[in-house]
Amino acid sequence: MQAQKSRPANASAEHYRQVVESAVDYAIVGTDLEGHITIWNEGACRVLGWGREEMLGEAVHRFFTPEDVAAGRVEYEMETARLEGRASDERWHVRKSGERFWASGELMPVCDGPGEVTGFVKIIRDRTEQRMHEAHLQELNAVLAAGEVQLQLAMETGGMAVWQSNLKTHEMTWWPGMHALHGLEPGTPPLSMGDYYQVIIPEDRDEVAQVLRGTPKREGEQGVEYRVLWPDGTVHWLEGRGRALLDAKGEPWAVAGVCMDVTARKNTEADLKFLADASAELAGLADYQATLDKVAHLAVPHFADWCAVDMLDETGAMQRVAVAHVDPEREQLARELHRHFPHDPAKIAGVGPWNVVHTGEPERLAEIPDEMLAASVTNPDYLAALRALGLHSYMGLPLTVRGKTLGVICFATAESPRRYTAQDQALAADLARRAAVAIENATLLRTLRESDRAKDVFLATLAHELRNPLAPVWNGLSIIRRIPTDAPRVVQIADMIERQVAQLTRLVDDLLDVSRISTGKIELRRQPTNLVSIISSAIETSRPHIEACQHRLSVSFPDEPTDLEADPLRLAQVFSNLLNNAARYTRPGGNIDVIMQAAPDHFTVRVRDNGAGIPRDMLVKIFALFTQVTHPAQRHHGGLGIGLSLVEGLVRLHGGRVEAHSEGLGKGSEFVVWLPRTPQAASDAKPEDDTTWPVPAGQSARRILVVDDNRDAAETLAELLRMLGNEVALSRDGLGALARVPVFRPDVVLLDIGLPDISGYEVARRVRGLTGVRQPWLVALTGWGQHEDKQRAAEAGFDDHWTKPVDPARLQELSRNLRR
Repeated sequence: MQAQKSRPANASAEHYRQVVESAVDYAIVGTDLEGHITIWNEGACRVLGWGREEMLGEAVHRFFTPEDVAAGRVEYEMETARLEGRASDERWHVRKSGERFWASGELMPVCDGPGEVTGFVKIIRDRTEQRMHEAHLQELNAVLAAGEVQLQLAMETGGMAVWQSNLKTHEMTWWPGMHALHGLEPGTPPLSMGDYYQVIIPEDRDEVAQVLRGTPKREGEQGVEYRVLWPDGTVHWLEGRGRALLDAKGEPWAVAGVCMDVTARKNTEADLKFLADASAELAGLADYQATLDKVAHLAVPHFADWCAVDMLDETGAMQRVAVAHVDPEREQLARELHRHFPHDPAKIAGVGPWNVVHTGEPERLAEIPDEMLAASVTNPDYLAALRALGLHSYMGLPLTVRGKTLGVICFATAESPRRYTAQDQALAADLARRAAVAIENATLLRTLRESDRAKDVFLATLAHELRNPLAPVWNGLSIIRRIPTDAPRVVQIADMIERQVAQLTRLVDDLLDVSRISTGKIELRRQPTNLVSIISSAIETSRPHIEACQHRLSVSFPDEPTDLEADPLRLAQVFSNLLNNAARYTRPGGNIDVIMQAAPDHFTVRVRDNGAGIPRDMLVKIFALFTQVTHPAQRHHGGLGIGLSLVEGLVRLHGGRVEAHSEGLGKGSEFVVWLPRTPQAASDAKPEDDTTWPVPAGQSARRILVVDDNRDAAETLAELLRMLGNEVALSRDGLGALARVPVFRPDVVLLDIGLPDISGYEVARRVRGLTGVRQPWLVALTGWGQHEDKQRAAEAGFDDHWTKPVDPARLQELSRNLRR
């Protein structure tokens, strides 16, 4: 019986062994309670690499990783299996080769009959390949997720989003980003096609509809650019691109694509076109006011609802010169506002055109809070007017050329929702630079035209003033020719001719003085002098004009010394000009006041009259060359109108300044001359010494050679010299003069510069090169009297330089010096 019973047991054990051995894909390892290996199947050999003989009796720790062994993972699993009936895990194990592999395991307790645990069985399956697949799959999922995030980030950065429209159900699907492109809150349901068309600007709807209808019928991608209106009222440009999606039958069932925000690009394109068009329009303008008006209107309505241009005038005041608005009635409102509230730095504190001018920097207010407006504007009426305009964004840019601020251009929005950004400021600065150049060009052209007109008036006046003395000279000569024997009458006419020639000489001298001042070649002969005596001399010079007009003259001098270092003749010329002007432009019987005041560091002289006055816009211009208040034909007094330019130049050369003041036409004028008391650096030009003439001993009559190709000038000069007791010879050209010098042996040669053969300079050089001949005193006699002319004459060997016409008194002085 026992034998019969054991066979089934043996058969069962054998069956169990065969099952264990056949499980070649699983490592089945049995251990005792201490973890020594008692069972090692074929699967264990294949999975772990050790043979049965190598592992029986060894500790199960051998195929665990060192770190798990150190952490007590083997003991922990045994304890868990004993208490809970099993212990499952997935971990790294070690093969005989040292290679690690990933495995899933089950540890179960082995019990005897009474149920007491006598050992453990661990089943291990190699899951390395599956683990690698899972890890790879996770990696791919991570990459995909990262790609999705990057794609979404890229689309958001690029202002793009994905959409899809079902052609059968008309259902719209929006992916993240589409809401932001339309100014909607995230999570807002996508708009239906009907609602979507309503957010498109009406002018763009037909084009969008046409593209969407045609996309399912066309292959490839279709695109369209259009504008949408956001809930906040702002307009944004979008570019849509899409293609048809086909079903299994090749029929289109949906259209999918992307939308992207192209507002920045479209704005940039519009701005560049705006600047190009602005430059082209400004380049074609020449009129000053037309340029200002065009500058203001260029910005409306593309860039601003309001645009104003304010320019600094000659006095430094700010003038509103142009304003623009899309509505002409609003333009008139702005002009009226500026007329009632002209620019005043005290009106607006820290903001506005004056602030831009003072700092030279642009200013921008994206928003204009009412609190800031109330705090900045001090005038309550002006504040109310500004509030009525409804301005909500503002920029002010200086109009600057070569570092000089000409004015300010201001932009503002009111009706439109635009808020100015830093990019808008950059565009405005570019426009301001181009506008400033155009304005300066127009200003220069206007100045050139005004100067040209003034020059024409001046030349007409010069012709008139020259004819005035020439007419009596011509008439007097005709009379003398008819009554040559009437000595008293001839003397009377000769006096008249002398006066008129003196007037002609003064006109030419004034012109030369103005030219010398403008070129920096005036000769100031500074010396210690007294301002009271200078003004007294000027009064005596002008007294005949003052008394002829029966004016009342009052003079006030300070009770203290008025010494200074100056050119007394030039300063007397300054005050004589001012007194003559006062007499000329004041009606007969008027008042002229001369008031002199002394300060510690300067003198002030005021010449005041109650005459014709000066328009306010001419007060600064009146000192400019060729500038006259009225046309000569409208005036009843003579003069070239260059006197004040001469006055300003001479005073400036003395280190001073002159200003004109007047309340307007008919309200009199006042000219204020400021002169420093401290001595100024003397001019390089030195006073001319008295001429010392060479006079050979024992001679009573002197020989003078006159060289001039102008027959009348030469013969009349020779006649005057003969009448003064001199022996005179004539020559018409330079070579003839050179031939006469060794023969005639002159004491003095009066030599013209412009001769028909060789110049007077060349004659002088050759005379100085003659040997065996006593050298004469050479005098250059010419119409050229500039400093460089005198210098050139000296370099050629001349001893002196006279300008035509020569004063007869100077000829008489020549004769007296010859007789010393």
